[in-house]
Amino acid sequence: MICSIMDVRNLPVSNAESNPNILKFIITGAIPAFANALRRTIMSYVPTIAIDEVIMVENNTAMFDEYITHRLGLIPLNSDIDDLNLQSECDVCDGAGCTSCTVTLTLTQETDLSTSLIIKSSDLIPDDHRVYPIVDEIPIMKMGPDQRLILEAVARFGNGREHAKWQPTASIGFQYMPTIEIRPGSKFSKKVVEACPRDVLDYDEKNQSINIKDLLACNLCMECVEVAEENAIEVKGDSTQIIFLLETNGALPVENIVTKASEILVEMTENFIEGFQEAVELAENEPNTMKRVVTFERIPMTGKEYETE
Repeated sequence: MICSIMDVRNLPVSNAESNPNILKFIITGAIPAFANALRRTIMSYVPTIAIDEVIMVENNTAMFDEYITHRLGLIPLNSDIDDLNLQSECDVCDGAGCTSCTVTLTLTQETDLSTSLIIKSSDLIPDDHRVYPIVDEIPIMKMGPDQRLILEAVARFGNGREHAKWQPTASIGFQYMPTIEIRPGSKFSKKVVEACPRDVLDYDEKNQSINIKDLLACNLCMECVEVAEENAIEVKGDSTQIIFLLETNGALPVENIVTKASEILVEMTENFIEGFQEAVELAENEPNTMKRVVTFERIPMTGKEYETE
């Protein structure tokens, strides 16, 4: 059963996670399937900009064209812009590629007879100043003496369903809220605290007891349970409270990723409801006919329609 009221609250992150690219929050009142749907939507449907085509004008380096192209495609580009069309939906060029749906980045580097050079992401020059490498110091390749590399890279919007380079996150996941129950009167050795890899527990040597120091750091590994006496400590996950953690690769602000994914998830659900209602009406009017329900119009569906004799 899905609760009718769902609460989302932000969580403070640890010093190791004190990064504007990291977001950690708790979802209360939702089943795990919802959290997984949000995770998969973020990974597969939130669009970002990445290099998709490279035109090699000149390359006499030791690196193959394909290797360079692959590395360029994995460089995160700023995607926080609203007026660049999806190439497949561009009305200006009908999907052929134009300045309304693509951005061109150029790279021109050469070395003399006595020097070598490391080409970095900062060497890419965009024709639209809003689309640029998020990190300037990403190494692309090393050029030897007397070499030249000239190329044009075409970037466009895409999503993770097409290729992982369009995924907006570097890492994403969720887990149940941990609950730790310590049996009253139990005696513990320091090994129980030392067994925890996340520094969740604190040891009271005087009373030979343990206390919970940082509950949210627990990842339900059960190492403390295995070391302690039987039934002295119980660690479980609360499936009604879900800790969600994601880290953006910098292409989009982390808050925008969750907002955009939520909008897409709502759109997909509405499209499913509409398609399902049409299928039900069709089945009522034509009992011998079945119709496939398309959940998302922008996703090309493959396969033949289901038919019955």
